[in-house]
Amino acid sequence: MKAGRILIVEDERIIAMDLQLQLQALGYTVCAVVATGKLAIDKAKEERPDLVLMDIHLEGAMDGVDAATEIYLALKTPIVFLSAYAEDATLQRAESALPYGYLVKPVSPRELHATLQMAMSRSHIQQDADALLGRFSKAMQAARLEIWEWRADIDHLNIYSLNGLDMLPRNQVISEPIRNFLEKIDRRDLPAVMQAMEQTRQEGGSFTVSFRLQDGGADGERWLEAHGKRFDELHQNCRIIGVLQDITTRRQTEERLRQAVTVFDSTAEGIAILDAERKVVSINPAFTEQTGYSEAEALGWASIDSLYLKPHSAGLIEQLQNGERKLWQGNVSYLHHRGHSISIWESLSAVPGHNGKITHFVLVFSDISSVLAAQEQLDFLAKHDPLTNLSNRRMLFDRLEYELAQATRHRKMVAVLLIDLDHFKHVNDSLGHAAGDHLLTIIAARLQACVRASDTVARLGGDEFCIVLGDVRAPSQIDQTAQKLLDKLSEPVQLEQMTCYVSGSIGIALAPTDGAAVSELLRNADQAMYGAKQAGRNRCCFYAPAMQKAAEIRLQISSGLHQALEHGALRLLFQPIVDLADGKVVKAEALLRWRHEQTGEISPSVFIPIAEECGMIGPISEWVFDEALRQLSRWLSSLDRAPQVSINVSALHFRDEQNHTRWIHKAREAGMPTNTLVLEITERLLLDADPKVRQALDLYRSAGFMIALDDFGTGYSALSYLKQYNLDYLKIDQSFIRQLDVDARDQALCEAIIALAGKLDLQVIAEGVETKRQANFLLEAGCRLGQGFLYAPPMEADAFIELFCKTNAAYHPSG
Repeated sequence: MKAGRILIVEDERIIAMDLQLQLQALGYTVCAVVATGKLAIDKAKEERPDLVLMDIHLEGAMDGVDAATEIYLALKTPIVFLSAYAEDATLQRAESALPYGYLVKPVSPRELHATLQMAMSRSHIQQDADALLGRFSKAMQAARLEIWEWRADIDHLNIYSLNGLDMLPRNQVISEPIRNFLEKIDRRDLPAVMQAMEQTRQEGGSFTVSFRLQDGGADGERWLEAHGKRFDELHQNCRIIGVLQDITTRRQTEERLRQAVTVFDSTAEGIAILDAERKVVSINPAFTEQTGYSEAEALGWASIDSLYLKPHSAGLIEQLQNGERKLWQGNVSYLHHRGHSISIWESLSAVPGHNGKITHFVLVFSDISSVLAAQEQLDFLAKHDPLTNLSNRRMLFDRLEYELAQATRHRKMVAVLLIDLDHFKHVNDSLGHAAGDHLLTIIAARLQACVRASDTVARLGGDEFCIVLGDVRAPSQIDQTAQKLLDKLSEPVQLEQMTCYVSGSIGIALAPTDGAAVSELLRNADQAMYGAKQAGRNRCCFYAPAMQKAAEIRLQISSGLHQALEHGALRLLFQPIVDLADGKVVKAEALLRWRHEQTGEISPSVFIPIAEECGMIGPISEWVFDEALRQLSRWLSSLDRAPQVSINVSALHFRDEQNHTRWIHKAREAGMPTNTLVLEITERLLLDADPKVRQALDLYRSAGFMIALDDFGTGYSALSYLKQYNLDYLKIDQSFIRQLDVDARDQALCEAIIALAGKLDLQVIAEGVETKRQANFLLEAGCRLGQGFLYAPPMEADAFIELFCKTNAAYHPSG
C-alpha cells in the first residue's frame, strides 16, 4: 500500500516536529501541521489528507475529539488519536468520533507506521463499502423499494425508508411492534398478509404478497407489495428481511389493462389488432361473431385485405403508415365467411411506437346491415302506403313533379287520374275494417295491373287512389286506360265467403291544359272525380273549366252555411199535408230554406249534399229539430192539439248513437205528445243494411216518434226492407205524380205502391199533387193523404197554423 498524505494536529511543537520527521522517514507526506481544532478542520477541508493524526488534548476551546468528529462527518477522513493518557474516560469519549486507531505518546516508528497503515487500509475498505452501499441505496431508490426487517423472536419490525411511503417519512427508520404495522393494512387484505408472514416464519423460504393501506388518501387506494425471506443466524434468532414497494401505479395500470381486456372480449364491436404490415395479430369474439371467421383463420391471412369485398386504397394505407392520418372512419363491405357481403361501419386507427413509427393498427367495426335495412324500410315507409305498398302522397308529389318536368322538356302530356271507390263504406260497416283493408289491397293490385311499370299508382288515404300517366300522346290513350280501370274494378271480389262488387268514380286532369302545377292538377282531378260521382258513379269524367266554377260555388255554399247557422239565416217553412177527401190540413212537413245574402234563395237539393260533405249536416239537423220542437211547443200552448210535423233526417245522423238519445231527451223535456213528430228517411239509409239503423228506428218509435219513408221508388228499391223495418208512412215521390193524369205507367206504379202499403198497414202520402185529376186518382186508388201546390206551398209557421185552424173547425185556440 502506498504511503499517504498525513495531517498532524499537535499543540506541542517538539512532538509535532518529531512526528513529522518520523513520518517523512517512513515515506509519508506531511501536508500540514497545526496546533488547534479549528485550524485542523480548516486545513483538512483544504488539503483533503488521507489520514489525520490528531492529539486529543489541544489548545483552545475545541479539543481533538470534537475536531475529529466534525472532520469525519464532513470528509469521512480516517482519524488516529494521539494522547499521553490512556484513561477510560478519555477513551470512551474518543470512541464517539469513530477513530481508526489510538496511539499513546511517545510513539515508536514501527508502531506509528503499523497503526497508520492499518487505519488507511480500513478507510479504503470502508470507502469501498460506502460506495457499494451508496449504489445499493440508489438502486433501491430507483426501484422505489423500502427495506424491512421483522425480528420474529421479539415480534419487532424495522423499516428503513429510502423513498417515503404513505406510512413512512423519507430517509427515516421506523422501529415498532409488528402489530402497529398490521393495523395500517386494509382489513380485506390483512388475512393474506398475516398468513404469508406466519407461514414463512414457521416453514422458512420466502413470500410475496400485495395489500392495500387502510387510508388511501385523496388519490384513492394505495397498494404495496411486500417480499420477504427468513434468515436464521447461528440457529438462534429468526429474522425475516425483505423489501416493500408502492405498486399503486402498477395496479392501476393492471386494472386498466384488465378492463381493456374485458372490453376487448365483451364489446359488441368487432376488433382486430394488426401489425405494421396490417397482418392480423389478435381478434376479439365479436369479430368472429360478425364475420364468421375464427381467430386461426384470421391469423392465417396475409393481410386484413382478405376480409374486404373491396380493400382500402393504397393511398389511404400510405397516409396511415406515414402518420399523415391517425384515424379513418367510413362505410365498407366485408365478405362474410358464408360468402355474402355485410355492410360495416369501420374505424381504422394507426398506433405509433416510441420512435413515432407506426407499429400497429387497430380495426374497430360494427355490422350495420340491419340498421341500413331498417333505414331502407323507413325510407320505403316514408314514401309508400303501409297497407298496399303503393306510393303515398309524398311519393306521388315527387313523381308528378318529375313527370311534369319531363313533359315540359319533351312537349308531351301527363294525365292525373283520381279514383274513389263507390260505396266502400258498406264493406267496412258490414264486413269490418279487416275485410275492407283486404279489399283495398286487391284493388291496389288491380290498379297496378292496368298501367305501365313507368306509371305511378298511389293511395292517398281511405279508398282514394291516384294514377299518374306519363308520356301521354293522345287523350284517347287516357280514355282507354280509364275504361280498363273501371272494368277491372267492377270484377267481383271474394271476401269472407261473400262475393262483393266494387265500382269507382274517376276524375281526370291533363297537363299542361288543365294545369302545370302538382296542386292544380290534383285539385282539378278531384273536381272531375266529383263530377263523375254526381253523374251517377262508376264512370270517368274529364276535367272541364265549368267544374272549377262548380267547385267555387260548393266552397262558397260550404262557408256560407257556417255563417247562416251562426247569424240565423236559416228558416223553417211548413207545407200542409191534407186529407184528399175533404181538403183539411192534418199534418205538415217542415222544409228547410236558406236565403243567401248575395246569391239569393238556394235550393235544399243544392246545399244539403254539400252540408253532408263538409260536416255541417249535424249542426243543421240539430237546428231543424230544435226549431220544429219550438214551433210545436208554441202551438201546443195555444191549441188543444198540435198538428203532426215531419222533418227530414240525413242518413249521417244515424252514425252517432248519441244523436238518438239527445233527440228523445229533448222531445220529452218539451212535453211532446206521442206521434207528434215524424222522422222522414230515404231508401239509401235502409239499403246500408246497418243493424244500428234498425235499432235506432225502433228506439225512436218506442219513444213515440213515427217513421216515414220518403221518395219511395226513386232509389234502389228492395221490397225486403219494408218487411225488415217498422215504418208508419210511405211517401210517393212527386216524379210518379207529375204525369199521373196522362201516363198509364205512372198510374200503375202508384196503384201498386198504394196497394202494397195497404197490405203492410202503412199510410201513404203523395208528394207534388198539383191538379184535381191527380188528387181524384190518388183518392180512388186508396191514398188518403197528399201535399202539393194544389193545396198550399211551403209557408211560414204563422200562416200554416192559421190555415190549419181554418180547415179544422174542431181545432181552436185553448182558453
